[in-house]
Amino acid sequence: MFNRRSVTAVLLAGALASGCSEGPTEPPTTGEPLSAAESVALFEAMRAIHNDTAATIIGGSENSMVLACPLGGQVTLTMSVVEESVADTATLTANSTASPSGCQLSSGGTRFTVDGRPSVRERIVTTFVGFFEAFTLEGSVTGALDWQTDRRSGSCDIDLTLSEAPDSSGTGSSVAVILAGTLCGHETRLEREGVVDPDPSG
Repeated sequence: MFNRRSVTAVLLAGALASGCSEGPTEPPTTGEPLSAAESVALFEAMRAIHNDTAATIIGGSENSMVLACPLGGQVTLTMSVVEESVADTATLTANSTASPSGCQLSSGGTRFTVDGRPSVRERIVTTFVGFFEAFTLEGSVTGALDWQTDRRSGSCDIDLTLSEAPDSSGTGSSVAVILAGTLCGHETRLEREGVVDPDPSG
């Protein structure tokens, strides 16, 4: 059963983004590959499905659910949270896997159809000291997707490292999360602010 720390870790995982087992040989790209902007648009569109609290659930089991994609198709999400405690330090490891199948979505003015190759996996390790007296966050997003647009198709390999950074808003009540690495062949750095620090006084 989830306790307060487990729920916090799940919320942090949901606020961010999704290694992955090896799939079939990468298919050739038809037409131009995705630009850096299109790669981010695709990534953000997949994240939006994970974060959509009103998404239509069309199936699932104890540890997974199948969600309808906005324009057709589906994505299967699985998640697990493991808690380990030593003295006053608790570590929560959240693993989630997204496996899209014919998932149709639109972002940045481009309509995509996405399939997992075979999936994208997100791992987030959250460490708490005391009763939220200290807080650290690290993880990764890895895997691959096959994508199609109206006139192009190809594959997107994802290899991002997740880390926290000092809050740039000046409020001291949130931490910035950095996703940095390779996204669809482009060196990428994405910053996500507004993830609430469980200990805003620290």
